[in-house]
Amino acid sequence: MITVKFFASLREDIGCDSLNVPAQTLAQLRSTLSEQLVERARQALWADGVRMAVNQQFLESDWRTASLAIEDTAEIAFLPPVTGG
Repeated sequence: MITVKFFASLREDIGCDSLNVPAQTLAQLRSTLSEQLVERARQALWADGVRMAVNQQFLESDWRTASLAIEDTAEIAFLPPVTGG
């Protein structure tokens, strides 16, 4: 199981701060999240600008289309776009 954490507004949209998800690849993670999350949460997570980090390192490519093996002990974090003012 990997730990998936949601920060800031994503935590509110998804309704929790973390999930434990069985996945060995990024494709499996996307599929599992698509199945488990309600529509509003999926829309928030798949919105433009949402970034993903694996073990506190940002993924440079777009997580929505990237392929990546994920270690069983990995920590995945999703962060909403940062807005300035």
